[in-house]
Amino acid sequence: MNRETTKTKNDQSLKKFLSSVPGSSEYITLRNELKCQLTDPGSLEKADRVTGDLREEARTISDAFEAITNGMYNPEVFSNMKDIPENSLFYYWRELIYAIKAFYEKDYTEMENRLEKIEPESPLSLFKSLLYHLTGKNFIKNINIRQKSFIDNIIKDRSFIRSVIEQIVDSLEYEMEDLFLETTDLLLQDLNKNYSETAGRFAIWSIKTASRYKYSPTDLIATCRKSFGNTEAYRLTAIALSNEEPDISLLFWIQSLISKLKSVDITIHETAAYMTIISRAAEIIKNSSDTYYLESLNELIKSMKYELDNKFAGISSNTEIENNPFAFLIRLSTNYSSLEENKVRLTTLNANSGKKTGKNTYSKDVKSCVSPENIPKTSSNKPIQLGLFD
Repeated sequence: MNRETTKTKNDQSLKKFLSSVPGSSEYITLRNELKCQLTDPGSLEKADRVTGDLREEARTISDAFEAITNGMYNPEVFSNMKDIPENSLFYYWRELIYAIKAFYEKDYTEMENRLEKIEPESPLSLFKSLLYHLTGKNFIKNINIRQKSFIDNIIKDRSFIRSVIEQIVDSLEYEMEDLFLETTDLLLQDLNKNYSETAGRFAIWSIKTASRYKYSPTDLIATCRKSFGNTEAYRLTAIALSNEEPDISLLFWIQSLISKLKSVDITIHETAAYMTIISRAAEIIKNSSDTYYLESLNELIKSMKYELDNKFAGISSNTEIENNPFAFLIRLSTNYSSLEENKVRLTTLNANSGKKTGKNTYSKDVKSCVSPENIPKTSSNKPIQLGLFD
């Protein structure tokens, strides 16, 4: 059976499985089949009609596989992976990830125990020979290009990144603010050299964590501005602070829009997406008794309105600034597109970075506005190791 035929068969099995009744004999049979066939966990995360639990398992496995093969061990993801049961579609993937982790820890007995749980008929069994090759148990005589890519990615030296992660963990455990901020700043700069998307996700996590621990993220934001530019740095900061400090997050959303409006490439659709986020944040906050905050907000609103009037003459000029800045932001957003229409955009804005939702003509416009709210998220591109199945 050739590769295309196998893919078609797997896709058909997946559709049948998602349409079957949970707990039925058909459901159990198809689940066991897919458990052995599954070569891309991301296919379940993106598929229609997937239950929330199954989608969450798919995301957890995708994130964990990317993290362990890229050297970015993430304790939270591995903690979530413990909840994936033996009868899960992703069980063999779970065991493979634990096997790779054991390889890094040089616990070869644990590695073998994990690998033995992967059935021979599963495509993941090909990793067994690769990991045994790396440990010197059974050498592969003729290594092809895809196998070599996997091996090179696994054995590359990651001593620097591991030591940095250890410092971050220690700094949080012992509440050492300076060490945390300095170390995350250092890692952010290093990641941005070759992995800009990962650097963006790490920036959100760092700023969010700093806020949670009541640390000042000023230096981190400054590094973001140098690394990503003002528009993106403000956007990442707004996302990071959306839960911990929604009032400050609102300020950064406005700053990001102002910066974007000064550029030449923003569209009316992307502006509408920004305004939807801003108006929703204003609806949540509603009011503030902080005089200094209100002064800052009003100054930003004036700057934003000025840029909007310059960019889209006739759309925003008919809305006058009023005493309540939050009410003004809500009213202003309706000039660009109704909040009802923007629900589609909100779905997009809350989805994973880089994933397209809704019409293609729109998704291109809002791509720079789209971001995950939880870190880490899986890259929209499949990890290079999945090419072994192509």
